[in-house]
Amino acid sequence: MTAKEKIVELLSRYSYPMSVIEDVIKRTSDYYLSHTPADDNDPYLWQQVRYLENVKKFVLEMSE
Repeated sequence: MTAKEKIVELLSRYSYPMSVIEDVIKRTSDYYLSHTPADDNDPYLWQQVRYLENVKKFVLEMSE
């Protein structure tokens, strides 16, 4: 699974706050606009995956 696929999976599976979704979309969009050709497994994209996983772990699960 690529970082891009993992981001899509996390965003579709969990109910993230809109601010988190907008942030990740902005960051990934900026990445794809500035890297030609773009690598769906770039470390920067994996950083976004870790961010989503941390929000899930420390924000979403704690509010349940």
